Amino acid sequence: MDASDTSYKKEPLAGSKYSSPSDVEKPSPHLPTTVDPAPLDIEVTYPEGGRDAWLVVLGAWCGLTSSLGIYNTSGVFEVVISKVILPEASSSTLGWIFSVYAFVNWVCGVQIGPTFDAMGPRALIFAGTICTLIGIFTLSLSTEYYQIFLSFSIMTGIGSSLLLTPSMGCVAHWFMERRGLASGIAFIGGGFGGVLFPLMIQSLLPQVGWGWSIRILGFVLLLLCAISVAFCRSRIPSRKGAETTWRDTLPDYKIFMDGTGAMALTTAGVLLTDLAYFIPITYTPRYYIDRQNLSYDEALTGSSAFAYQLLAILNAASCVGRYVAGDMADRFGRYNTMIVSLFFCTVSILGFWLPDILAPDLDSYALLVVFILLFGFCSGSNVSLTPICLGQLCETQEYGRYYASCFTVVSFGVLASIPIAGGLLDAVGGTGKEKYWGVALFAGLSYVGAFLSFLWVRIKVKGRDWRIKW
Repeated sequence: MDASDTSYKKEPLAGSKYSSPSDVEKPSPHLPTTVDPAPLDIEVTYPEGGRDAWLVVLGAWCGLTSSLGIYNTSGVFEVVISKVILPEASSSTLGWIFSVYAFVNWVCGVQIGPTFDAMGPRALIFAGTICTLIGIFTLSLSTEYYQIFLSFSIMTGIGSSLLLTPSMGCVAHWFMERRGLASGIAFIGGGFGGVLFPLMIQSLLPQVGWGWSIRILGFVLLLLCAISVAFCRSRIPSRKGAETTWRDTLPDYKIFMDGTGAMALTTAGVLLTDLAYFIPITYTPRYYIDRQNLSYDEALTGSSAFAYQLLAILNAASCVGRYVAGDMADRFGRYNTMIVSLFFCTVSILGFWLPDILAPDLDSYALLVVFILLFGFCSGSNVSLTPICLGQLCETQEYGRYYASCFTVVSFGVLASIPIAGGLLDAVGGTGKEKYWGVALFAGLSYVGAFLSFLWVRIKVKGRDWRIKW
């Protein structure tokens, strides 16, 4: 279908039945489409392409590079902080730095998502730019635990959330039939940042040290955020238009009580997905350093270069995975694609990473590299598909509220993720790679739970006929 002449009309949902392949683009008739019964009095169409729409995707790409790129670079920060800046701190104590960052990143969506519905993206992204830059530049000066916590976990976390939520939401205002593809392209930004930032920091550390490496990162973020502010915009008015008040920007717990359990189980699946996803992202560089028995002094030298490169490879594979997952979601269904990707994420951890940990005296990198490539490719959909899966449960005007309500719950799971992983590392003890088996098992079982949650929703709403696109 050519983007230049495609538009989509949102059909009334009451009593509708699916009889065409485009059913995937409409919320299920078995699910509520709104918490507020106020009727739509405008016809909602989607350009599905064109200059303005793709410039919005570019702006979202830059915003997601600035937010998820930092999120996906957490492993580099973890190595330097744990090995160099705070080498005496325990793994569980350091875990709170990264879990609180992730928690703040998602929990701020409680207000940011619905505010985006009411006000649009530009003011939010500008505020996110200011918070992110303050956080990154103060992180470059931080040497104490509380300083790192305030600058990275709190300030950068708030900034990332202000960039992330409106960047994701504005793409949905311009695409419906091609939303999976457009969102996948935008979300490549997160993977691109996860490739660029670790390699950039790894090359700068031996030359200019930690402080200036982070400051240079801050200047790159400034450029990306400026582009995001310039191009990100919404086009579908709030459900209540000019009558929108602050009360309309609050999440609503009633969306979880839809009578089908679809929203509740989808939220549980997203929670377990993020619980598992953040662990390899955070611990891959450190795992390699411990696997090779490298010293603290070698953490910033060329000896540990492959540790940072592994994270870059993971995120590069994620870029490809996000594009492919977006395209496949438009062809075969968003939930269908998510279920397949979660299955292979489980296989990558339990079938490749865990055996690499448990195999004694293993010199070959084969299992580790296969894990990095497979997990990177399949986990790309963990971030890019969850928002558009939520979009199938509601109308576009209510998307911010649904997103905020879901990720309010998810954020508390993410808050526990890294401290639990750090606690498992401390509990298992030992040296080298063997102490990571509990972490890998925890991540793998979390993916099993996420897979079963999405599978249940798919069967509950559409049955067992996998030819149905949903």
